[in-house]
Amino acid sequence: MPPPRRGSSGSRRGPLIVSVAIGLAVGLVTVLLLNRPNSGGGGLTATNTAASTGSQAQLDQLQAQVAQLARERNDALEQVSKLLIADSSRAAAAAVPGSCPDRHTPFEPTAERDRLYPELAEFLKTVAIKNEVLVAVSNKNYAWPGGMLDLWAANVKRSGVKNAMVVALDDDTKKNAESFGLPAFRMDVKIPESQKDSGSNHAVSALKFRILQNFMKLGYSTFLSDVDIVFLQNPFDHLERDSDVEGMSDGWDPGTAYGYNDVADDESMGWARYAHSMRIFVLNSGLFFLRPTNATQELLDKIIYRVETENGWDQALFNECIFFPNRPGYKDPSVTRRVLDYLKFMNSKVLFKHLRHDQGTFENHMPVSVHVNYHPDKFERMKAVVKRYVEKDMHALDSFPDGSN
Repeated sequence: MPPPRRGSSGSRRGPLIVSVAIGLAVGLVTVLLLNRPNSGGGGLTATNTAASTGSQAQLDQLQAQVAQLARERNDALEQVSKLLIADSSRAAAAAVPGSCPDRHTPFEPTAERDRLYPELAEFLKTVAIKNEVLVAVSNKNYAWPGGMLDLWAANVKRSGVKNAMVVALDDDTKKNAESFGLPAFRMDVKIPESQKDSGSNHAVSALKFRILQNFMKLGYSTFLSDVDIVFLQNPFDHLERDSDVEGMSDGWDPGTAYGYNDVADDESMGWARYAHSMRIFVLNSGLFFLRPTNATQELLDKIIYRVETENGWDQALFNECIFFPNRPGYKDPSVTRRVLDYLKFMNSKVLFKHLRHDQGTFENHMPVSVHVNYHPDKFERMKAVVKRYVEKDMHALDSFPDGSN
């Protein structure tokens, strides 16, 4: 199979042809100058003097033209050199396995992309800031006045987020979300058969990947948030934007959040009893930021396929698709990923089991968000977090156990 064309061959030959032509011209002029006949040694007549003056002017003009042609020749040679270097770099990149120069470059909204989902595209133009949005997906189970979505919306607005929205899975949720002061987009998404017996919250959670796919295709970076999260600062101010995926961790210290060397001990192996492995606790599928890249789209395609064909927990499938490597019979999407600072984007185990017992840190530390993911009494703990960090009640968390009863 012939190699793919890298562009017009005519455009590449142009500088080279110019260079050759200039070189020939310079050579011809130089030869003419070197072989110009000398005048005889007798006295000059008035006619000879005039001819000599004219010849000198012509000589000066020719020398100026030679100098100009030499400069143009040098410029053309430099351009040819740059083209050859660029070709060499592209060839080297193509020859490196896994090298995809544009695979992780975010794309932006365009008129062509807008046609993929025109209603959502028009809606996002009114909500997004710099093509970024904070999105919660909810149904009426969480959207009643005074309920969890209402509390989520209040804290989002208090933290200064201006580009937040709700994807409403039913008409009641859309109406209530708008009454809470947030724009809401109505979207019909069918729960896949594989998730119908997983429980209401897990079934709804599994829909988020199909929903996110629409945002990615339109060219919008999306911060996906569950509604059991209390925002205390604007999360967009704490992103690095250097990866396809940035997600909060279920870990509770640097090792569990960012990874550590885990050693298994098999005494029966004698000299080789110790075997090393790498371990990292999962990213939480309730709070993560996705950028619209080719790698991200492949990630979502794989997650959606698995969620819709397997009776698996969406968070487990999410992490397997992000972290598991290429292997026989499987190609991973090779996304770049970043773990968000676990003390800024905090899970409820960090707060209730660890941080609040470190009095000095607890008094002075302000997280960006607290996700009540480790405790079933979510709503009550969310309200307690608001009392602690918004109302400055240092004893607001005292009545809650570290874990759950």
